Amino acid sequence: MSGAEIGPETARKVVEPVLPLSLMNHERFLALFYDPKRFDIHAKTVMHLHVLRVDGGDFALAPLFKELSNNSISYVLSRQNLDQVLEDPSRMVEFVAKVQDQFKTPDANAGEGGELLLYSFLEGHLGAPKILSKMELKTSSEHYVHGTDGVHLLEVAEGEYQLIFGESKMYGDVKGQVGSSPRRGVKAAFESMGKVQEDSFEFDTWLVESELLKESLDPAKVKLLASILLPPADGDTPLKKSNAFGVFIGFELDVTEFPFEDYSQAEIEAELRRLAETAIDAEIETIKAEIKNRGLGGYHFHIYVVPFLKRNVNGVVRGIEDVRVDLATKLSGKAKKPASAKKKPGSTTK
Repeated sequence: MSGAEIGPETARKVVEPVLPLSLMNHERFLALFYDPKRFDIHAKTVMHLHVLRVDGGDFALAPLFKELSNNSISYVLSRQNLDQVLEDPSRMVEFVAKVQDQFKTPDANAGEGGELLLYSFLEGHLGAPKILSKMELKTSSEHYVHGTDGVHLLEVAEGEYQLIFGESKMYGDVKGQVGSSPRRGVKAAFESMGKVQEDSFEFDTWLVESELLKESLDPAKVKLLASILLPPADGDTPLKKSNAFGVFIGFELDVTEFPFEDYSQAEIEAELRRLAETAIDAEIETIKAEIKNRGLGGYHFHIYVVPFLKRNVNGVVRGIEDVRVDLATKLSGKAKKPASAKKKPGSTTK
């Protein structure tokens, strides 16, 4: 089965998955967006453009933030801990506080919101359950977890699986270069994926091995997962596993000069959707070139892209960087760090 044939309908036909989806309400999350636009880039590379519904000349961010806050519980917690919440709702406040505490204090480099969006799309749209809760591995909420931005498992056919390594990026335009953000996000994502390939996927594969028991209490499923992820050296198994990538790219549409007052709601909606499609369609050749030049053509890619607006708000221009910080504030419940705070060594813009 080629990557172009893999979609949520295919994934959800599995009657008894090795792992259940951890996302508790994917319909509510997907309902925040218009029907996605699908781009079949290669036989194994599929991209989906998801555009948030428009409200008052802007994308409806408040409902998105609310739903991502809901999704953060199943994103952060392992299945064992999530089961504890569901079995004893009296501890809900305790676990919600734990989840919020795992997110970094918001700063200009806040990237965990993008990772949560990636998780929500891989589970909610692709139907690929997570097999690792990296946020629970943090020794400090102020640190990022090394490696990829998530690890998921997709059953593409009976006995055939993809181990999906996640990467998320959210970039605005370079100053003075309107429309540069999609390409920035694409190139940064593929640079990171190239490094994962160079390292032979070893770090995250090791994490999966060491944390596997936290994601299922069923010994039979743990054994089956181990046989998929850690096949015997003699190769005597009917199961097939290949490595793949799941990618989220948030990009910016500069509409600071767009005359919203001259257009109806329907016309604004149509124009924003057109701008988003045009912007990402222009980067298909960039994606092809990155895959070829980095020698990544043997892997499947599941790419999700979402636009955010750069627009005037009460006399101030706000863009995707503000969205990232606002989302980080919502997820962590923490105030943004003062602008004078020094950047921590090794921190990066996601």
